[in-house]
Amino acid sequence: MRSAHWLLLLPLLLDLGYSYVQHLNVPHDGDMVAHVLPRPWYTLILDDPLGLKVLLQNQYYSSPNRYFAFATLYQYMHNVPLWLQAFVDPIYSTYMACAIAKTIIQAALISLLAYYAGERVSLSAKVFLIAALLATPFFQTAGFHEEIGIIDRSITYTIFYALPLALLLVYFLPFYRRFFAQAQKQVSVIWHIILPAFAVVLALNGPLIPAVAGLMSGAMLLYLWQRNYSQRSNSSETFVIKAWSAIRNLPWGVTAQFCFLILVCAYSLYIGTHNSENITTYTLAQRYEKLWLGIPIMLGGSWAFPLLFFATLFNVAVVAFGFKDEKAKALRKTALWLLALAALYLALLPLGGYRDVRPYILRRDTIIPVTLCFIYLFSTTSIYLLSRFANGYKYAYIAALAALVWFYSATDRSNLRENNCEVAALQTIAQSKEKVVHLESDCSIMNWGTITDSKYSEEQGKMLHYWRITKEEKRFYH
Repeated sequence: MRSAHWLLLLPLLLDLGYSYVQHLNVPHDGDMVAHVLPRPWYTLILDDPLGLKVLLQNQYYSSPNRYFAFATLYQYMHNVPLWLQAFVDPIYSTYMACAIAKTIIQAALISLLAYYAGERVSLSAKVFLIAALLATPFFQTAGFHEEIGIIDRSITYTIFYALPLALLLVYFLPFYRRFFAQAQKQVSVIWHIILPAFAVVLALNGPLIPAVAGLMSGAMLLYLWQRNYSQRSNSSETFVIKAWSAIRNLPWGVTAQFCFLILVCAYSLYIGTHNSENITTYTLAQRYEKLWLGIPIMLGGSWAFPLLFFATLFNVAVVAFGFKDEKAKALRKTALWLLALAALYLALLPLGGYRDVRPYILRRDTIIPVTLCFIYLFSTTSIYLLSRFANGYKYAYIAALAALVWFYSATDRSNLRENNCEVAALQTIAQSKEKVVHLESDCSIMNWGTITDSKYSEEQGKMLHYWRITKEEKRFYH
């Protein structure tokens, strides 16, 4: 049955469908309204895409280097719920819009990870589907979401963290195919034209991208230089001559793209220092102390990250010490580079400032790049081992993989009635004839807690009116 591997689509689609239902039943987060309405200080970002007021006028305001994340959330939640109201009621349209965005971003990340993992070994439809099946369980909507969540329960955090990282993976696709794929391809002229604009969009997007993209670009340049240098390692030339020759032999089109990305990321990091929301209560030394305290919490809080971590290290160790072919050597080198980059990224996190919502710096959203790194390494090494193990070992390994996939999948179970209280409250507000509505329920309404004074529900009231949930602006309180 040559086409039997297409049956793997069934569990993938079922899981994605279940994820959509999970996303659909999550209450609205407390940051969305402030960004979508938006609050007056957020309009400064939307009015200044490049952060020129920081550069030219030395102004300080909220998140000056995140225009494209703000604009994406603003445009999406301003328009998509209204479009969906051609098919569903206004209240449902808001949840549906959030669920669609989260599911699409989740599918994109899984597909990109599967492509990267499969292309590293031997890409085919079968390998792609296996890689996707291996990556899927780590996308936790419930279960281990607090530890390794990639698609956040909050649409705001999903747009600001997961989406930019998906775009970053798209940015590096042509370079991955050029230098790491089994069938290497030159970077096309079209890509070279698109990439500079893409770099600007990335650099002025989510909070993680400037650091992650800068690190990855720098690592790629160092890797290409090291590869050129090693080709002359047996030469009798001096180090300086060999080093300069390695620089001269860099592919200059690719080098220019990486240098430009590093440049715009550096600019983004600079204007990000003018973020008025940065907390300076803690010194840099204190932030590093908090990071150090956060590591055992991240590793010991549950099995979520430790199991992924040790499963990946096991795979890498078996590949590194059990096989000597060229693919194994390449995977070992890739693992060393990525593990070093992950460690460096974590070490740089305290430089990004401090937020009360992340008391130990490390949290599911700040470690998403590391989580994705381990998912990639786990998937690509698993595919390699499946292709190399003899039958006896292969069957045992397949059983172990199946158990791991089942463990994460079985843990990811949601309360599919979680937003019922919020929906009922919104219906009460919509149906009430009062301009100030008293709610008997005690659940939050598009806020991070209950609202006991109606004056604090003004923004929510304006948003409900914009979404056509209410015929006029109303306020409410619990």
